[in-house]
Amino acid sequence: MPSIELKRGKDAKEDAFAIRRRVFMEEQGYEDEFDEIDDACIHIALYRDGQAVGCARTFPEQEGSTRWAVGRVAVLPEAREGGFGRMLVEECERAAIDGGATELCLHAQARLEGWYGLMGYARFGEVDYEDEGQPHIWMEKTVAAA
Repeated sequence: MPSIELKRGKDAKEDAFAIRRRVFMEEQGYEDEFDEIDDACIHIALYRDGQAVGCARTFPEQEGSTRWAVGRVAVLPEAREGGFGRMLVEECERAAIDGGATELCLHAQARLEGWYGLMGYARFGEVDYEDEGQPHIWMEKTVAAA
């Protein structure tokens, strides 16, 4: 059985950026992957047997807000089907709750609506194309504060 480790914060940022480059830019063709949120969010990286294979980030929508966003969830192709995406979302939720979150939202690729739905996220609004022309939807979830 593989050894699984999750890291948060500065220790995860460099590995998270490498995974995002590979998944979102090289595999999916996004060009504007990095933004100012990267300087203020909590980065999360997941390691299987010491190798970074997944990442995500979370942050409050506004300073002091109890509504937090989850985003940039990515797992390398060779590590998919291992439940790592769910582990990353759950770690984002824990980090957000630790920060005072009572609500979570995310801007998901529309094709992943069912997957996020399995974790309790519900869609709100219509499909939009504001993320480099790719269909995305907004989803949300209420959580219990710590």
